[in-house]
Amino acid sequence: MKLSRTTTASFLSSSYTISRGFVPLFLLFLGFVRGDSVLFRSTEYSTGALGYGPYQSYFSANYTPAEWNFVVPVNDSANAPSLSAGSIFSAPRGASVLREGAAIYDQSGSLIWDGSIYGQTLSFSVVTYLGEPHIILWTGTVTSAGVGTGYDILLNSKYELVANFTTVNIQGETGQALADLHEAQITSNNTALMTSYPVNSLDLSPIDGPEQGYILDSAMQELNISSNEPLFTWIASEHVNITECYNTPGTGGGSVDEAFDYFHINAIEKDDEGNYLISSRHCWTVYYLDGTNGDILWRMGGKNSSFTMGNGTSFSWQHHARWIEKNDTYGTMTLFDNAGQYGQQQEQMSRGLYLGLNFTNMTVELLTEFLPWNQSISQSQGSVQLQPNGNFLVGFGQLPWTGEYTPDGDLLWTAQFGVGDVESYRALRYNWTGTPTDSPSIDLVSASTSNLLSVHASWNGATEIVKWELYGASDSSGSNSISLYNQTKNGFETTITVSNAYSHYAVRAIGKSNQVLGSSDFVSSPAIRLGGRFALALLSASIVLGLLS
Repeated sequence: MKLSRTTTASFLSSSYTISRGFVPLFLLFLGFVRGDSVLFRSTEYSTGALGYGPYQSYFSANYTPAEWNFVVPVNDSANAPSLSAGSIFSAPRGASVLREGAAIYDQSGSLIWDGSIYGQTLSFSVVTYLGEPHIILWTGTVTSAGVGTGYDILLNSKYELVANFTTVNIQGETGQALADLHEAQITSNNTALMTSYPVNSLDLSPIDGPEQGYILDSAMQELNISSNEPLFTWIASEHVNITECYNTPGTGGGSVDEAFDYFHINAIEKDDEGNYLISSRHCWTVYYLDGTNGDILWRMGGKNSSFTMGNGTSFSWQHHARWIEKNDTYGTMTLFDNAGQYGQQQEQMSRGLYLGLNFTNMTVELLTEFLPWNQSISQSQGSVQLQPNGNFLVGFGQLPWTGEYTPDGDLLWTAQFGVGDVESYRALRYNWTGTPTDSPSIDLVSASTSNLLSVHASWNGATEIVKWELYGASDSSGSNSISLYNQTKNGFETTITVSNAYSHYAVRAIGKSNQVLGSSDFVSSPAIRLGGRFALALLSASIVLGLLS
């Protein structure tokens, strides 16, 4: 058994069972030596020996982000072009995730920002709002039907709440339908694009369902955020016949509680012409809508495709359709081809697609495909994002992997962020600058057999820190503080070890121009002070020993 932080953390989580046998008390403390942890080609990780949802933990912050295992490390890519710069936005969720929610990581897998305070989310990205970069994320309740009811929020670069909004006047059999989890975007006009799922009545007999049936309808809405005025609302059942879908109601569709999800909208994008691109997972179709009246201008894929689909361009159960470029005669688009869903699959594996659309000949050609490292089917979710340097970042949705590919489709790296029920709706990369307004966090741990003191420093969301400066003082005011040490920032949590000569300590976050970005409070240093995670380990050890006695 590997003796590492991950082993310990997994032992303390619900996914690690007593059946693995007695764990000596000292093993419970090995996991708290350091916070940031990334693995490379770890067989123990991939086989679940480290738990189904391995995570990182820290002394100075109560966060537990997913730990990464690079199954295809970057250095193995011979003659690979440089990776695209930026931070990776992911939102791990599932039964094996200790704390679900949004998270920003650096390329090495170290945490930058933990947004689990907002709970489970799916739509999570960077948008431009009022000329400034903002985080947009969905927050709410995920229903048993796999859709959401909630709100979208905007956070500025200081992580301050700027706006909180939802869909307006979308009524169904169960009342007002709120914003769904599948899409949250901001247009160039500073308006919001959202999905919603109202329950509506519909005759389902054409697809062997009940005549007096109910559907979980798909709606999209563009909203003026400042006035809360809906500018455009589109309802799938008013434009798309249920016979276009590939999903079947089975025994469902006969009641409000068993409403049939025939269309399943999961992506929206508005272009410069004012028209909308939307994706229907259950119709295997990308629709292009007139932005004035909602009429369907063309369909790509599915039963009634307006295009002749070229070799390798057909897709099914897809996600995340996005324009790359578009003019009057030709356009390029990315999407994630799931090629299967629960209980069935149309192809051998899921893949990312980069497609070319000829509007003169109405044909679609395959430009590049991005294949998973282990050739598997992701039954839901997924994303494809063109990078500034021409690479592509692919998130595999229901499968806990993220990978980067060259423009020719060659795999550069793949990171695994779970083994069991761990998934992320999308994986996206952005150049993000975070300047939080709260104070840095500090935690002190005294050695039990020497006079050494470990000072752990972190600052959730701060991207501009170059180094940490440690100060010592004789009281909590810090009025007579002395600079003791400068330590280059290392991952999310940086550790500085010094002789314990002062009663109080604080840290300052220093930027690249040697400016002070923020300071922690001065905290006391008792002879032996147990940090939060160490105390948790002690408590867990007592419980485990009690169970095993």
